[in-house]
Amino acid sequence: MFRTLVLAGAAAALALPAFAATEVTINVAKLDAPAVHQAIARAARETCTARFADSSSLVRFYAQPDCVSHTIAKAESDYAAMRGLASR
Repeated sequence: MFRTLVLAGAAAALALPAFAATEVTINVAKLDAPAVHQAIARAARETCTARFADSSSLVRFYAQPDCVSHTIAKAESDYAAMRGLASR
């Protein structure tokens, strides 16, 4: 029961803050690891695309891949930390 509650909380709280005002919530309940990674990667791409929507194509070309990589790494580390709490 505790694990279910923590995972539900993690799903609600897991956000991809590539930048302070840009975030996406991902529902990870009942997803396996590859599906969670896909959801995180998709949300990171959407978040970074929105973040650089008003930027020039040159800025998007150089900054967006780094934004996506950092956002995925942060979200997956946050997710791993939350899973560690859920397993206790």
